[in-house]
Amino acid sequence: MALKFGTSGVRGLVTEFTDREAYLLTCAFLKHADIVSPSQTVAVGMDLRESSPKITAAVQKALQDHNKTVQFCGVLPTPALAYFSAEKGSMAVMITGSHIPADRNGIKFYLTSGETLKSDDEKIFNNYESLQKENYKKELFNDKGEFLQSSNSKSTDCSKEANDLFVQRYVNAFSDISFNGMKVIFYEHSSAARGIFGAILEKLGAQVIRLGYSDKFIPVDTEAVESLDLFSKWIKEHNADILVSTDGDGDRPLVIDNQGRLVQGDKLGIICSEFLAIEAVALPISCNSGISGISSFKKINFTKIGSPYVVEALNNLMTEFKSVAGFEANGGFILATPVKRASVLKPLPTRDSVLPALTIIASAKKHNCSVAEVVDQLPNRFTSSVLAKNCPLEKSQKILQAAGAAPEVFVKQIIPDAKIQSINTQDGLRMTTDKNKVIHLRPSGNAPEFRCYTESDSQKDADLLSAAALHKILAMIQG
Repeated sequence: MALKFGTSGVRGLVTEFTDREAYLLTCAFLKHADIVSPSQTVAVGMDLRESSPKITAAVQKALQDHNKTVQFCGVLPTPALAYFSAEKGSMAVMITGSHIPADRNGIKFYLTSGETLKSDDEKIFNNYESLQKENYKKELFNDKGEFLQSSNSKSTDCSKEANDLFVQRYVNAFSDISFNGMKVIFYEHSSAARGIFGAILEKLGAQVIRLGYSDKFIPVDTEAVESLDLFSKWIKEHNADILVSTDGDGDRPLVIDNQGRLVQGDKLGIICSEFLAIEAVALPISCNSGISGISSFKKINFTKIGSPYVVEALNNLMTEFKSVAGFEANGGFILATPVKRASVLKPLPTRDSVLPALTIIASAKKHNCSVAEVVDQLPNRFTSSVLAKNCPLEKSQKILQAAGAAPEVFVKQIIPDAKIQSINTQDGLRMTTDKNKVIHLRPSGNAPEFRCYTESDSQKDADLLSAAALHKILAMIQG
């Protein structure tokens, strides 16, 4: 069985997510949650993957068999489900594979305190393996792991309430800045946020142009954007101020400025943190190092990649500072403490795509400038990332080991005259050269993919480094 916890939640092939495995994973979660943060109610949501309703039914069956009250929230962004569960004091289960391909899916668990940490995930997975070994509830399933009888679990429909709560969170907090006059393209594709995000923007006064709706699931990766030329074309055709979208489950933003340039997620995080006057931040080691040159931050903590690591670091920062937040290279923003705006913006300790997108628009309105001008005020440090797909996990490890055994040899194949100045193995292999360039190799923890992050003093050079690194990685995959 290949299901396992990755950087955020359990992920695996749809064929591996049988009724039995989804049921057992949920039982394993409840066994842990009922000890550390018990609740009678559990909120359940899902993304728009074809496989999500079936997995959701198995999850709900497990919850019902444990006498839980299921608050069914339907299709909605992961942060909307997390916010609803926090407001209601409920646990939560989100069925989503986030940005990974449609032949895969996943489950994310939330305690009443928020997203599970790595220490929680380890205990949940140990429970799961124990339940597998004892063949728990074997009478429910056939030899293929599917229910012998159809599941008709009872639940309370909370979809409207969950959506309304999430919309009002932002409409109230940004009521002091009108988005009137801002023309926003929202790329809908198969995002679970495609309805709610546009509604928030319109309630704040923006003109929203919805494009790219899809009935088929599209695995949008906000760190490896493949349709930039199309987005730039849309920006020009509609004379838009900004293009906004998200990944599949709506917890990672995709933002294109009025010049047709991708605004990397870590830059969005910096803009959002400054706009909210955050004192201390936590972010993965893969993020833009230019943040170190921003004096308004009193403390910056770099973590391993994955929101649970960022959340853990935020918990530590909250013992020292009153305003704390974190973000990732994918753009997901995690607000750990309340922020006073037009109304109090309550904490949301999970990745959020809406807040960083709204703050870059609000910053442009506040300073009477374009979105591109807001971005250009940041330190002149630029990042890029590429993704090598169809790279088996065992091959990924061999590539990482080979590069780690001879890092200077690897780097010189991309930057011939460079020398390695430092190496960081906190998460993957991050190599900084004497040319002030960075190449960071990291295999995916939950998909057959290999990612490379690069950093340099210009966007053009960062992109060239990424392209050269991808060429080398693909050759190593085939070799």
